Amino acid sequence: MFPLRLSAASLSAAALLLAAASTTASAHPHDTQSHDTQPHTTVPDLAGGGFETPVVPAPSPFTSHLGGTALGPWAVGGHSVDLTSDRLWDAAEGSQSVDLNGSTSGSVSQEIPTHPLTSYIVSFELAGNPAWAPALKTGELRVDGVPVKTFTFDVTGHGFRTMGYTRQTAVFTSLLRNSVTLTFASTSPGPGGPVIDDVQVRSCLLVLCPHVS
Repeated sequence: MFPLRLSAASLSAAALLLAAASTTASAHPHDTQSHDTQPHTTVPDLAGGGFETPVVPAPSPFTSHLGGTALGPWAVGGHSVDLTSDRLWDAAEGSQSVDLNGSTSGSVSQEIPTHPLTSYIVSFELAGNPAWAPALKTGELRVDGVPVKTFTFDVTGHGFRTMGYTRQTAVFTSLLRNSVTLTFASTSPGPGGPVIDDVQVRSCLLVLCPHVS
């Protein structure tokens, strides 16, 4: 997660947000809904988080996509990635997932809009290609090229129908930017890497965002 360095202007803006929330709460003392105690969340314009497009044509188990090409709304970087159908292994949701290693390590990136003084929680399902060494798959979630989370998955004991997806979360903060680029990148060698699916992003006010470990 980025270190938090707030300017005096940013702190003043945050204080105004808290003061406004307090005023709203006191103006409706008999309101039985506790909206003011929960952060307001929205879903930014992230597209294709389930990697369901383009569709892997039957009977192929996967399609390879080279760096510099598009994978639906995602831009492929590094060497290559494999868009994988559930004809080969189970997806976390839907019927397709992405192996971040095609012939070797690759990445997928997408630009999303952001708002000032707002934090964003990124969550995704993580597994690994069980067919290739090394057993420990590694990768990074980057925001504008800066790692905000490193992730690992050990495929030992897992198989194509027992992928063992785990939900991963990370938080980044946008103080002044109107957009950022999210990148999921493999740091594993070889043709089998970390597998991701069901990417989601939600937002909350900087001063109200819950802690995510």
